[in-house]
Amino acid sequence: MAVLLASAILTVAEPSSAVVANVTISGTAASNGTTTVTYRASATRAGTVRDIVVTIPKGSVGTVTSVNGTVRTVSAGVLRWTPSKTVKVAVGARFAIPFYGLRLPSGGPWTLSFKATGTTGAVLSSGTGSLTRPVTISPNVAITASNPIPGQKSTLTYYGTITRPGILSAVRMQLPTGTTGAVTSINGTLTTSGGYATWKARTPRSVAAGARLAIPIYGAVLSKYGGRFTLAVSATSSTGGLMMSGSGTLALIAPPAPMPAVAVAPFRPIPAGCPSAWPTTAAENAKAGTGAWVIPASMNGTLAAYLTEVSATCGDTVDIKVTSGNPVSVVAYRMGYYAGLGAREVWRQDSVPTVVQPAPTTGGTANGHPLRMTSAASWSKTLSISLTNEWVPGTYLIRVSDGTSASYAPLTVRDDTGNKHDLLIQQANTTWEAYNKYGGVSFYTGLDTGSGRLTFERPYNEGQGSGQFLPLEQGLVFWAESKGLDVTYWTDNDLDEFGGQLPLRAGTIFLPGHDEYYSLPMRAALSQAITRGVNVANLGANAAYRRITFTDSSRRAWDIDRYTAGYNSTTWRYLGDAYASQPLLGAEYFCADLGHTLTTGSGWLFQGISANTAVPGFLAGEVDFVWPGLYKHPGLTIVASGTGTCRTSGTTTPMHATAFIAPSGARVFNGSTFAYGCFLVRRCPSNWNIPAPSAASQQIVTVMVNNITDWVGRGTITPPDDTAAAARVAVPQQQLPVENER
Repeated sequence: MAVLLASAILTVAEPSSAVVANVTISGTAASNGTTTVTYRASATRAGTVRDIVVTIPKGSVGTVTSVNGTVRTVSAGVLRWTPSKTVKVAVGARFAIPFYGLRLPSGGPWTLSFKATGTTGAVLSSGTGSLTRPVTISPNVAITASNPIPGQKSTLTYYGTITRPGILSAVRMQLPTGTTGAVTSINGTLTTSGGYATWKARTPRSVAAGARLAIPIYGAVLSKYGGRFTLAVSATSSTGGLMMSGSGTLALIAPPAPMPAVAVAPFRPIPAGCPSAWPTTAAENAKAGTGAWVIPASMNGTLAAYLTEVSATCGDTVDIKVTSGNPVSVVAYRMGYYAGLGAREVWRQDSVPTVVQPAPTTGGTANGHPLRMTSAASWSKTLSISLTNEWVPGTYLIRVSDGTSASYAPLTVRDDTGNKHDLLIQQANTTWEAYNKYGGVSFYTGLDTGSGRLTFERPYNEGQGSGQFLPLEQGLVFWAESKGLDVTYWTDNDLDEFGGQLPLRAGTIFLPGHDEYYSLPMRAALSQAITRGVNVANLGANAAYRRITFTDSSRRAWDIDRYTAGYNSTTWRYLGDAYASQPLLGAEYFCADLGHTLTTGSGWLFQGISANTAVPGFLAGEVDFVWPGLYKHPGLTIVASGTGTCRTSGTTTPMHATAFIAPSGARVFNGSTFAYGCFLVRRCPSNWNIPAPSAASQQIVTVMVNNITDWVGRGTITPPDDTAAAARVAVPQQQLPVENER
């Protein structure tokens, strides 16, 4: 605030009997809770100022300062201001003395006095005025963006209210993290440094308290990572005093990334000898099952096998490659319910000769980068398997045994007839391969940094050769077939190849517990299916999180960019927030949790379950939650929530299961924990806190999955409300790899 009398030695004018003191007193509230009280008065006599004495409201406290002079307390409620240099005033000159830092008592208004005394002892001005408690002036900072989309150019405008008057010199504005660009403004110069932009006025101007600033920043290029930013803004005067300071919130939320259109390929002609329609799930599961598919832990050994296809259909031939050196039996089991036995034998061949295959090789380069890909592609074929009309579409485990050791090789048999089913369950084979350590190197472990290319040309090391099928996915198959649902199956590879057909194959798709690794065609196909009315239930977490590229049309290998920015560049979100999982499915991965309790609520997800029922260990594997800085679908609701703890950091994490209805009418559920499938069969990974859930917990999760299916299927899929299906065979528990989890 300018003080007129302190600006120079004033010339004394002739006395004027018409001049009166005209004392006025005003207060301005500062953002820190103090008040600046300013006394104004006209000089009624010329002279040199010795001091000015004022009264302040009784009960005022605070450290009081002023400008161009010193302030002393004379007595309670009385202050004296003494100029720091000679000040001469003429009759009629206007005094303006601010006192900063006062904390006023309650009440008001107050009648206060003002008295200016000259060096001769003569009174230069004297009188009283009234002070009314000032209205607090808030900086009321606001920030807007003309184009609030991460990764795009935008004009940022910073608004703020001046809380202390003065000569405005500069405004300092915090930029959203990662902002770049050749920025400009108006009526001043703009410089950037350390994440801030500073605007300096070309011509300093006097600004009153309560004045509203608006400083535009043109040409700002926003980071591809958005969020909700709290940004600081401050204004300073020509003397360096703070005229305004505060912060405002700016939401830069990326909508879902546009995906390329996925062509709808025609279905292949049905091969001779293959049916145009397959038996119902109920009819298939009425056939005799067997528990002989189970490999006991005592038979874990060096025998291993893999198939030359991850999925096939009636009429195809698939080769199997085995390393043993002993004759083996090769038996194909269709996985299902089968009165609780879990599988039916479909095909077998005994006394098949084998060899000890060469050790897998690890190596390869691409674009100057080491791929560290472990491959057993050099293995010789052991046997060819023809898929006839006996191979009813479903998930299969091929059990290979030499009598001493045994292993599985998984295969999915598709229904390619073109008949549409109520439900399609996807198998996450790309994720199985990412964690596969057979022969030495997975994406996460081996040779210090892990692979940049993974191939299906080798057995799975986990799940007794089943990958993550037995630890995480068998439960969904067991449940769906025990309920007699109209269900069909395919794999991640099939989503990449046949994704455009998804609306023709099923009305609803279930993603399994850990479906993390997605190519662009996979993500585009899933997104397109939602826009075409296909319902999605992600009965897991961490879905569509990492970005892969199949190396060719055979889809036998895929690459992942771990070279640009380490693990960051392997994720879809590295492309920007628009590519996060939350804009696609409703929630986003946070961390790994080995098992914490879910407490049931009262919404539709828990219909038929008493509220406040504990489900110990259900928040397990990995958990998702709704990130506040990412796109939230209109109408998205959190239908279940809980609190877990990150496995390695100990950080507390929320878990949010979400649901929303897309504009197409498609319903999308995100389960946000790995545990659905394994709780359905009471067999979870052995390194979780609850590896064997109780029968009560199994029943609760069965009811939850029934409710999810009914909601997401829009009433077209109605699982019977019976008790949880009991498994009649014991399957060895498997560990779940957690090398990458924080």
